[in-house]
Amino acid sequence: AEAAAKMQLPLGFKANVFAAEPDVQNPIAMTWDARGRLWVAENYTYAEQSKKFELGLRDRVLIFEDAKGDGHFSSRKVFTDDVQMLSSVEVGHGGVWLMCPPQLLFIPDRNGDDVPDAPAQVVLDGFALADMYHNFANGLRFGPDGWLYGRCGGSCPGEIGLPGATKEQRVPLRGGIWRYHPGRKVVEVLNSGTTNPWGHDWDAHGELFFINTVNGHLWHGITGSHLKRIASIPDPNPRAYELIEQHADHWHFDTAGEWSKSRDGSASALGGGHAHMGMMIYQGDNWPAEYRGVLFTENFHGRRLNREILERSGSGYVGRHGQDFLFSPDPWFRGLDLSTGPDGGVFLMDWSDTGECHDFTGVHRASGRIFKITHGEPKRVEPFDLAKLDERALVKLHSHANEWFVRQARLELAGRAANGLALKDAKAQLRAMFEQDADAVNKLRALWTLFVMGAADGKFLVAQLHHDNEHVRAWAVRLLSDAWPLDTTMSQRPAASADFQAEAATLAAFVRMAREDSSALVRLVLASALQRLPASQRIGLAGALVAHAEDADDHNLPLLIWYGLIHVGDADALALARLAEKCALPITRKFI
Repeated sequence: AEAAAKMQLPLGFKANVFAAEPDVQNPIAMTWDARGRLWVAENYTYAEQSKKFELGLRDRVLIFEDAKGDGHFSSRKVFTDDVQMLSSVEVGHGGVWLMCPPQLLFIPDRNGDDVPDAPAQVVLDGFALADMYHNFANGLRFGPDGWLYGRCGGSCPGEIGLPGATKEQRVPLRGGIWRYHPGRKVVEVLNSGTTNPWGHDWDAHGELFFINTVNGHLWHGITGSHLKRIASIPDPNPRAYELIEQHADHWHFDTAGEWSKSRDGSASALGGGHAHMGMMIYQGDNWPAEYRGVLFTENFHGRRLNREILERSGSGYVGRHGQDFLFSPDPWFRGLDLSTGPDGGVFLMDWSDTGECHDFTGVHRASGRIFKITHGEPKRVEPFDLAKLDERALVKLHSHANEWFVRQARLELAGRAANGLALKDAKAQLRAMFEQDADAVNKLRALWTLFVMGAADGKFLVAQLHHDNEHVRAWAVRLLSDAWPLDTTMSQRPAASADFQAEAATLAAFVRMAREDSSALVRLVLASALQRLPASQRIGLAGALVAHAEDADDHNLPLLIWYGLIHVGDADALALARLAEKCALPITRKFI
């Protein structure tokens, strides 16, 4: 309580203690369920650098409930205390997902009684634990498209796949963002690079952003991108040639010196230092409107929340340095995770320790705090359970001012659809919402839920390629190509399904868009789609993309298009050479 009272916050905000030791210890990640309960992953096995993990201990998952709505937990229970090396927790699709490198686990709880129905099942394996053991896989979150997303640091290279998969069937993970589809049981690595990403979120238009440590703190999660990484770990594909730089226009430390010298307050004037953990894009309904859509991340050494203002720039976004939001004078403050709750307040998880990655002063396993940051007096949220709502009520939540309810309603409908329920009313309501609602954000919310319910077929999505909103068009491209196998250019390996061929009509529509669409964001998504096509089908789409001279100085497009052309050189070098003749992008032409 004393630490909360001393936090420096803007006028009108306050910090309360939601939970603290001994009720929560070593909290490393958190998530929510359909009842608005906070699930917390506690890691006790993380140890000193010489040992890495203390496997004589166990990690656990806790469930906290605030039944009174007063900002403090009223009940606490243990879901499991039988896992190790736990870095993340997510709830959905009839159970609990746990990231425990080298495995992604699923513990079924179909009846929702908070008691595991069976032992943990291994969903994926092959995640690595290297010397830099704090860079291991983490960050489970369901995305708007129905996939389960995660992160991993570049110094923990893995070969991930389903249990029993052969080397050829596995996907190389070399840092960045990966995702798993719970229905199709497919895993993809979406990009490669960075140092240690430990926070991601989606904005109101479904664009993915994540934060990182050391070599740039803010990144747009572009599929197929090779991102800048620390010099000691080269990109796994030597033909990438050049890597995409971070998407912020500033740094939180002095890059003229060593990043390691940004500790101990030396970078306070610039933002606090090189290390960032936890991230959210605020889309709740408690904080004032000026904070909506703003990206927040916890700065380890600065003991603060950095604020990033996301602005459209060319094909993507740039992060502008906003005024830092929260400061903690507590030397033990180590923010790890951020999340908006059902009442719009923000939950801030504090590892509460004196070290950075390695706990140089010893391992402190009896500390941990969860604070709640609110503005004014939050409205009381009466106890609820979205799992008990009918489908029409779940659709109604899609226009809620708090994105928390939208995401939970979508996850609930996706789970019901996966269990075979027809959901005819929900599909009709969502279709009407998409067609009639003037708000582009609500249109996208409806589109994503239709898709995860299996109610957005190819014909419907192709029609949206002509939509007047660029975000709808971009998502139509993403969803039409969602099941196409993604090239693993990260390790020079060709596409996993060599016999795959994109439907001619869809590919022709993509080529037309690449040639005619005025939106650079749409062209960015089409450039990502190059890596979902067989090399023999890429030239037409790439040719339309490289003809846009206005994209020559774009932050992303010249390089992303090149990444999609790497395998074309193996399949048809003459076609690639001919493409260079009409390429209006100097960097792309140089690499060809």
